[in-house]
Amino acid sequence: MPENRARIIMILSSFLPVFSGFSHAKPEPLRAVFEETQAPTKKGRKSKKPLPKLPEEYRLLGRARELLEKKSAVTTIESLQKELLLAKLGSQIKQVEKEWDELFYALELKKGALLAKRKSWAQSLSAFQKGTSGLSTFKWPYYWREDASQGLAAICKRNQDSKDEACLQLARKVAEVFPKAANETKELRDLGIPEAVPATDYGGDRLSQSYSEKTEKDEEAFKQLLDSYLKGLDTDMIREVREFQEAYPKSSLRFRASFLLAEVLNRGGNKKEAESIYQGIIDQIPLSYYSIVSSERLGLDLKTKISEEPLLIDIENQDLTLSEKASLQRAIDLVRFQNPVALGVELEGFSRIRNYSSDFLLYLMKIASEGGQDLLAFRYANELIQRKFPKMASREMLNLLFPDVFLTEVQVETTKAKLDPLLVMSLIKQESGFKADVISSSGALGLMQLMPFTAVDVQRDLVLSRLRDPPVNISVGVRYFQTLMEKYEGNPAFALAAYNAGPHRVAKWRREGAPSWSVLDWIEAIPFKETRDYVTSILRNRHWYQIQKGVVPVKVTELKGLTTPPNVDKN
Repeated sequence: MPENRARIIMILSSFLPVFSGFSHAKPEPLRAVFEETQAPTKKGRKSKKPLPKLPEEYRLLGRARELLEKKSAVTTIESLQKELLLAKLGSQIKQVEKEWDELFYALELKKGALLAKRKSWAQSLSAFQKGTSGLSTFKWPYYWREDASQGLAAICKRNQDSKDEACLQLARKVAEVFPKAANETKELRDLGIPEAVPATDYGGDRLSQSYSEKTEKDEEAFKQLLDSYLKGLDTDMIREVREFQEAYPKSSLRFRASFLLAEVLNRGGNKKEAESIYQGIIDQIPLSYYSIVSSERLGLDLKTKISEEPLLIDIENQDLTLSEKASLQRAIDLVRFQNPVALGVELEGFSRIRNYSSDFLLYLMKIASEGGQDLLAFRYANELIQRKFPKMASREMLNLLFPDVFLTEVQVETTKAKLDPLLVMSLIKQESGFKADVISSSGALGLMQLMPFTAVDVQRDLVLSRLRDPPVNISVGVRYFQTLMEKYEGNPAFALAAYNAGPHRVAKWRREGAPSWSVLDWIEAIPFKETRDYVTSILRNRHWYQIQKGVVPVKVTELKGLTTPPNVDKN
């Protein structure tokens, strides 16, 4: 205990000099405040002052990640696992413990494959079971490799006369998680494992709830006014919007309802009232999709709304706990260490997002962006958007929200495919937030969130594990997106919807749409909220990327609508 207290004092004492430098008599530019952590040289330049020692917790985290990616012996894995367990007893960085737990069980899967090669069947199966049980359903497939499937298949085949039910049960679990086309499970499917019995739905499972079609009262009311809008029942629709706005003034759908009302008023000749609504949308949610299309209706250039003034922040007297203050110092150091993985773990500890001041959230955004954790930066930005933060429409904020990450790699591939690189950048931002090693619960991988069977269809000789490599993922993803853009004659709304929901659904939605619909109407009619938000978000992203790069934005209102014959889609 005395050692732990001494360690805490040491951490805080190293932190306080930097944190005390945050107190200012007046707001300071964000860039200047952040750079206070860098000492100037005699020539006035920012120097790379000696890095403090990386906390042992992160050194151990790095070793564990390295061990997962290289050849190793069972004894080496077990030795590191013991270190992870012992480290938890004295760790002062609690948020790193979740990462340790994850890596501990991931190492179990690696150990299981090695034990299978040694024909230590019982130990191997035990390691596989421990690894898959210790990790969440969304996590363990990320660490499962082909050699693990080969080892598990060997265990199940070792006694042809007597089937090992425990082994077959685990084989089925693995096979069901991966798409059928994945090489990782080919040998397991050759076992002839029985189909799973459908699980009973008790209505309380989080996963079930997240995919349910539970409709709130405001959503039901909105569906009615949307139906009237699409059918051209303008009088009914105007009345329904007024009723909706009165009944649900705080609904997340209120701006969408206002935009549709302006569209009806505009096409009905009531341009003055429509223009007032369009302008209100621009003023209240300036960076949004609906602000963009409203500006196009008014003939405004949103670039003129972007402030060139630097973002000013004052983070004096922040209500932070001692733990958060220590964590903030470590985060700053980790940016200098250029250790994005550890930085992401550290920033996850700042969980009281709604309690932090807007200036402090802006500061966290900057730290996350500088340290290659753009997805976290977007999370902080979302809270600022919800607060109607007045400085969202600024050049510096746009740079934080729409970074240039992987732009060089994207340009190489889009040049070959003759695609707009900024459209692909916008897609990557929405799919993965530029987090290269992310894997979805459905098995989609990497920057462009490619499903394995889709990726293999694009490139037959692809090794699936390489989809975590940014250049490979971008190359395969761009080629797939190119096929969709060609299929829909260059219409990004249709291609993006197909990328998210599948071409078969887009075919159905186009058949059900009216030939006279504009592309805006078709987007509004997309029945899947996720897909509709996906399409509008990427079109929004592209607009702001184009403004950043000095490119004349492609107008959403001028995209080709549903004018092609419905039978254009065969699948």
